[in-house]
Amino acid sequence: MAAADGYEHPASEEELVALVKSAYRKGKRLRVRGAAHSVSHAIYTSAHGRNRVSVQKPPADGINVMLDRYTGFHVKDESRRLVEVAAGIHLGADPSDPTKKAKLEASLLYQLAQKGWSLSNTGGITHQTVTGFTSTGSSGGSLQHSSNANLYGFRVIDGQGEIHELTREDADPDLFYSTVPSAGLLGVISTVMIECDELFAIEGTEKVTTLANCPADVLGAGSASKPSLEQYLKDAPFTRLEWWPQRGSERMVTWEAKRIPVPPSFKPHPYERFAGSPEAAQQMISLLFTILGNLNDLSRAKRLLNDNWDQLEQALQAEGVLRELGPTGRVIAEFLSTAADVGVDVAIDVLVLAEKPLRRAVPEFLPKLIDAFIPLDGKKGPQRFTDYGWSGLPMDNGANDELLTTEFTEPWIPLGRTQDVMRLLDRYFTEPEDDHEALRRTGTYAWELYSSTPTPAWMSAAHSSGDDEWKDGVFRVDPYWFADNADDPAATFYARFWKLLRDNDIPFRLHWGKFHPPVKPYDTTWVDVFRAQYPRWDDFLRLRAERDPNNIFLTDYWKDRLGLWAEPQPSPRQ
Repeated sequence: MAAADGYEHPASEEELVALVKSAYRKGKRLRVRGAAHSVSHAIYTSAHGRNRVSVQKPPADGINVMLDRYTGFHVKDESRRLVEVAAGIHLGADPSDPTKKAKLEASLLYQLAQKGWSLSNTGGITHQTVTGFTSTGSSGGSLQHSSNANLYGFRVIDGQGEIHELTREDADPDLFYSTVPSAGLLGVISTVMIECDELFAIEGTEKVTTLANCPADVLGAGSASKPSLEQYLKDAPFTRLEWWPQRGSERMVTWEAKRIPVPPSFKPHPYERFAGSPEAAQQMISLLFTILGNLNDLSRAKRLLNDNWDQLEQALQAEGVLRELGPTGRVIAEFLSTAADVGVDVAIDVLVLAEKPLRRAVPEFLPKLIDAFIPLDGKKGPQRFTDYGWSGLPMDNGANDELLTTEFTEPWIPLGRTQDVMRLLDRYFTEPEDDHEALRRTGTYAWELYSSTPTPAWMSAAHSSGDDEWKDGVFRVDPYWFADNADDPAATFYARFWKLLRDNDIPFRLHWGKFHPPVKPYDTTWVDVFRAQYPRWDDFLRLRAERDPNNIFLTDYWKDRLGLWAEPQPSPRQ
């Protein structure tokens, strides 16, 4: 029986196997929730509500599993730094964990660090469970270091409850490479075997510059004094860039780091996201994005601001800054002042009265807002930091998931197409004469740019056979979307971006845990686009059918993504 929160909470592999066998016999779907950082439809047994990454409650149908009681690990081979990790352990602390168990001291990376071990790389955050991270093909930003290199093996429970143990040292490691990523479609990953690196530290900088002063020639072919973006991504051990392409505020935030040995008596000087006053800055950005993203429906903004007002109170510190940002800033400052005195319900009238002028003024106001909260490097120069690799490489752990509720799509593109894509995007952003149309294309948030190493993993967005266009790795473009905006990004903002790439013959694959194009049953338009990019697509589908004969892991969402509409629903078995 599911617990009061709607989840099953197995504490062992045996209990996981029993759940899978029960789902097979009863003809019920079964899915496992990690940290809920994937789009919600990809996680649960059925779609429910808007496809939001912050959805925590599981649907009532099927068997939805949370592995918060299955989180241990043990050393299999000390000399090889080889550990076997239970599927539910989080890589780092997860501040949004509903069970409140995913503390730093219980995390995999923290416990490995106590042994002097580490992973080669991490993603930009480490809130995820180890299996959620691997099952979606997630990867940190580097063409030199990859956590994929640490993956040694898996124990996977198939759709009938049988266990398959796979390692990269098998006589034929092909099935090992079928598993990362597999999005839960080949079975429930019970354990992950990881061959660790020695603990290391990083040192680095973050620079906020104009495009002209960026360390890379982001739109050009590079020169003797400045590498092209492609070359820069090759040369930097770890890096990610955030491009703010909004008209009048164009800038690049360049985070880069390199590995160093851990110095004696090491005292980290960690990177600060939103340096200076990170909580207040995030609260202010969240409040402003909520207002700007709902100007066509301020009743929706009122509800969201009411729901989050306790978290947004520090934004009042920015009232003075707002009053210096022109008429729009003064209107929002007046809203803040009134809300503090008499509440959001009354204060919202300040915005309602100014709604039309506010909408007209957004393209003019946004550059001032970006200048205020993401200022170009001044006399102080770039931010410099040192840290342990395991805690410093996830540079976005300082972002508050509840305040800055951010959604993503993430095309992975052959590295050699980097300049083509950057020039295509630059034309797309700059060609409109109308400032509102330009803002519709750029959005109000940043575009993240980074890279990843190639891999033979079948369904990885970085898959390469070693002799194809993907062999040098991938360039990744990740436009952020503030989740409390009124629009559905898959139908508007992201849809235009996907079409831009497709119509300009840019090959791309999408991160499996982030937004994909909406698909109607038996419309193969997008399915065919992606099938053409994965040489092992049909092999994966054959293995899926073999491993899951009653389709207990195959939800309607995944049927749409893979074109498997003819597959029958799960049914009771004897």
